[in-house]
Amino acid sequence: MDEEVTSFRSALLGEIGAEQAAGMGYTSTRFVDRACAILEVGEEFTEYNVCRVSGKMSRGSAVQLDAYSFSPVDGVLNLVVAIFSGDEVPEPILTDEARRAVTAAFKFLEGSAHEALASSWDESHAAHAVCNEIFSFTTTGEMTKACIYLISDRPLGSSIGRMPELSLGPQKVELHLWDIARLARMDASTSGREEILIDFPSEYGQGIPALKAGMDDEARYESYMCVLPGSILASLYDRFGGRILEQNVRAFLGDGRKVNKGIRETLKIEPGMFFAYNNGLTVTVSELSSRLVGGALEIAGVKGLQIVNGGQTTASLYWASKAGVDLSRVRVQMKLSQLPEDGFEDSVHNIARFANAQNAVSASDLFAGHAYFKRIETISRQTLAPPSAPGEGNTYWYFERTAGSYKVELKRKKPLEAKFWQILNPKKQVLTKTDVARFDSTFDGSPHYVSQGAQKNIGNFGRVVMQAWNRDPALFDENYFQRLVGRAIIIRAIDAAIPGQDWYPGSIVRPLTSYTVALMSSRLFDAGLQPNYREVWRGQRAPKKLVEEAMRVARKVLPLLMEIPEEQVRNRLVTEWVKREACWVRVKESNVELSPEFLAWAVPASNDRRVRRPWRDHAKELWQDGTWKRLQAWNGVEGALTEGEASVVEWAAIASDFAPRGFRLEKLQEAFKRAVSKGFA
Repeated sequence: MDEEVTSFRSALLGEIGAEQAAGMGYTSTRFVDRACAILEVGEEFTEYNVCRVSGKMSRGSAVQLDAYSFSPVDGVLNLVVAIFSGDEVPEPILTDEARRAVTAAFKFLEGSAHEALASSWDESHAAHAVCNEIFSFTTTGEMTKACIYLISDRPLGSSIGRMPELSLGPQKVELHLWDIARLARMDASTSGREEILIDFPSEYGQGIPALKAGMDDEARYESYMCVLPGSILASLYDRFGGRILEQNVRAFLGDGRKVNKGIRETLKIEPGMFFAYNNGLTVTVSELSSRLVGGALEIAGVKGLQIVNGGQTTASLYWASKAGVDLSRVRVQMKLSQLPEDGFEDSVHNIARFANAQNAVSASDLFAGHAYFKRIETISRQTLAPPSAPGEGNTYWYFERTAGSYKVELKRKKPLEAKFWQILNPKKQVLTKTDVARFDSTFDGSPHYVSQGAQKNIGNFGRVVMQAWNRDPALFDENYFQRLVGRAIIIRAIDAAIPGQDWYPGSIVRPLTSYTVALMSSRLFDAGLQPNYREVWRGQRAPKKLVEEAMRVARKVLPLLMEIPEEQVRNRLVTEWVKREACWVRVKESNVELSPEFLAWAVPASNDRRVRRPWRDHAKELWQDGTWKRLQAWNGVEGALTEGEASVVEWAAIASDFAPRGFRLEKLQEAFKRAVSKGFA
């Protein structure tokens, strides 16, 4: 292994080891969870569930499963099997060892689909429900493709041989080998995922006909109008799945797997008219290559392809191809833009936002580029957190507004500077958009949305935040950020503590954490209380009494999640039950109460800065703490305010007494809202 891979592995095992020492337990399970999280960020699959199973079939064949995921959008079932050592110097994985692990995962799939493998476990065991679920996927036609992922903390041997070619009936089962080196490359990549590279001539036997748009010399991008064969589009989605759909598109594409009726009829009856009838795609790439064939321009290769508008068309063609529809005469118009590396992700978000504005897409689906995130990013760069232990220094909680920004910023620095920067911005204190949505949604009483996965949860979170933002963006201030960090600290501490409990059965850490914290937060709210976030912020750790209370509550919540009402969920799968609002209602209406000792630790909920205050009082506070002076200076650089707004801000900045009324007070509020939306903090 090279130095970078060794360093990544040591850091990963060190983190797992620290959690083990703190009572985390289940070292191998923690590796599976962390490796799957890396693959999820890289969009190899979504919404995985850790479910460690090993045993034998009736004929003696070994079966193994460590995690799984199923995407209803494209019908892909992913089974994860792990080879874990934890050794200081890992031995390479040999061919026979890899084959055994892959075969054991395949036997689990095959046994679930064709044999009564579920009967090998008691009905209360998670494996029983997973087997039944796989049986449903394979017999109802929901599954279009199965993949087996082999993950390991060891490197693949240099002479690794061919893996077995597996198939489930007529369906080929794809194999993906992710050793420690490949996981390290994924984690180190700027985008957080393996780059999508497509060579059209070599992979599809043709380039993509294109016409270059006439851009002026100052344009920072190139655009092309292209004609994309429908068969190629369907194949791209089959190969890359959700990785080629920009997250905004993926969010509102939803779980509906039916081909749009109009598209279906066109494909069946008039496939040659598809180009004329369909609105086409809007696509971005980070790099492209072109060529001339017979004097005509073609796109030969692209890198970092993202479909930012046209997700429904893409999915519809995919499902039509799976249903046997001939796409050979189908053509799709495509506007292709090559964007500069600097600001690439923001540009993609903006194109998605404006390209989709003409469609019936809810605002929350386009939440990813909202000013709320820009404000959180600004505050996170300005707010030093107290030391977490004696002798340590202050640090930042780094909010990653764009994927990979932490790694990009680190790579730009020289070695010594980078080391100091990492001390100030430790990786364990990085917050992502999905983290923020999970933490706030959990405390605010939406554990069923949190359990539905990152994309659906961030849609729900977006609706809530945008309503509050439209009322008063100033509510999202430094106190809000400190509370958000407090919630992150609490949830991560409970995530770490649950697996070490002797009553914990395994596999459902996150749902159990979400429901436990949501119930505790709900009970506190009913009592007019909230957690003592100020104490959590000052100590940068979850108080012992809070974690102990959470463990007591979690033990009582667990059976409410595990004992599933028969009429509620097919196959009685816990991971499906926790997605239902009925599950949250059941937990919330239970007789689980908080202890008097814990209630005594909590503080009055009036300390929550989201409680709306009169604008007159807030404006005066801003005058007292010098915010109007800062805003005047900021606007002198940014020029974001209107002339009238700038004038009234100038007055507020130099006023010796502050008692505005009527028009002036309204204008100050307009100015402040505009400045905050433009990034002022």
